[in-house]
Amino acid sequence: MIGIDALGYLAGFFLIMMACMKSQIHMRACNIAGNATFILYGFLAEVWPVFVLNAVMLLLHGYRLMCLRKAAS
Repeated sequence: MIGIDALGYLAGFFLIMMACMKSQIHMRACNIAGNATFILYGFLAEVWPVFVLNAVMLLLHGYRLMCLRKAAS
């Protein structure tokens, strides 16, 4: 269980890092890393609301990141 808890803390760390970013692209990248980690945490800990919420958020952040990269090109 300690390893699973560590995933939760790591995911929280990514969200804290996201709050420190100035660039939208870097913010989205940190959010994607946090969402992916929370998805793994939610699956392993069988916390389905965390799993589902972060899966949806991962898709939204991925889509927005693609839009930002297209606009920057």
